[in-house]
Amino acid sequence: MLISQWMSKHITTLHHEASLNDAARLFATRIISMLPILKDDELVGIVTDGDVKNASPPDVLLMDNSEVTRVLDDIRITTVMSSPVVTIPIDRLVTEAAEKMLQHSISGLPVLGYDGRIAGVISKGDIFRCYVCFTGIKNDGQVFAFRLLDKPGIVQNVTKIIQKSGGRLSSIMTSFDETEPRFREVFIHTLNLSPEKFENLRTKFYHSGELFYAADLSRGVRNIY
Repeated sequence: MLISQWMSKHITTLHHEASLNDAARLFATRIISMLPILKDDELVGIVTDGDVKNASPPDVLLMDNSEVTRVLDDIRITTVMSSPVVTIPIDRLVTEAAEKMLQHSISGLPVLGYDGRIAGVISKGDIFRCYVCFTGIKNDGQVFAFRLLDKPGIVQNVTKIIQKSGGRLSSIMTSFDETEPRFREVFIHTLNLSPEKFENLRTKFYHSGELFYAADLSRGVRNIY
């Protein structure tokens, strides 16, 4: 899940001498949530649509169009932009970008190439697309969620049982967070299980005491234990 595979490479940028009105026009006419600000091809700041709204005069709705244009033209983008900019190198993982966004409470990151110049932008939407793709959730199928004792081979034992029933593994996600010590949560997304085989596996896993969620997305069947 490399950032370079999921980032937006067609970047809309703004020159550092531009006005707030220039930024407002771009946000109104493009599907973007942030504008990198450049000076001689160097990234010097970032402006979001929220920054533009917050920087606009509170009585802007009472002004006519020509007055709004004049006021916004007088506001330099450098007085509104955030600087220094939180960025991420192009050779990082999408998960690292997500962690950085959470850490800084931001919705996107400029991506810097090997030459230190901006090469793209990765947003929350890009991360969601990546997540949906790698979980395989758009392909329906089945989902089993387990709380397993963390010991060697435990996940492999479960996947072997699924595969012996004819299921294909679409994705496996595992986490040690939000669970008891020495345990892990494991979500397995499968394909090609018939309703009968799904029910047989669900019953078998449930009686093992390790299953806490099972869903056949193809049929809309969901069980929480």
